[in-house]
Amino acid sequence: NRIMKDIPSSSRRKFLKTESTESAHCEETFKRIALSCPHVAFSLQRNGKTVWQLPEQTAVERINAILGEEFGHAAVSVDRQAANLSLSGLAALPAYSKANRNAQYFFVNGRFVRDKVASHALRQAYQDILHHQRHSAFVLFLGLPPEQVDVNVHPAKSEVRFRESQGIHQFIFHTLQQALAVPASGQETQPAEPQH
Repeated sequence: NRIMKDIPSSSRRKFLKTESTESAHCEETFKRIALSCPHVAFSLQRNGKTVWQLPEQTAVERINAILGEEFGHAAVSVDRQAANLSLSGLAALPAYSKANRNAQYFFVNGRFVRDKVASHALRQAYQDILHHQRHSAFVLFLGLPPEQVDVNVHPAKSEVRFRESQGIHQFIFHTLQQALAVPASGQETQPAEPQH
């Protein structure tokens, strides 16, 4: 980071949080990258000890490795294409919910983002089936032509702007709503492989 390089090292330390907080940030970044590249093996070490060791995996295997088997058993497969849009991944049914948003991973063309349009569509899809104080859990990959999304709206590239935001919103909302409507007895024991 060029800004940090211009700051003397004694001052640079003031920007750092506690060691545990910084480690948690590093681990979260690791998880996001690992989820977006399941075909790549990853390992994470802290103070010489291996925290994560992930082999090359399928997308479903990698999601279950990161979010846990409990999530995997409670999740339904999301896989839909319409025109030049695709949405795939796993989304947990309402019985599996969290007190925070720590199990929400949304990727656009392989890049983890926090997007208001997508977040609103996802909240709406869960609105009538999830208690308002609980948060949904999902790992979803949205694919679309690069020219339809602006990735340069945030310095850290963590936000995007869609050219056709209303159409994207409807696509995400209807796709997820349909996936969540599948009765428990109709769930596949082995979810379809997410495409991204």
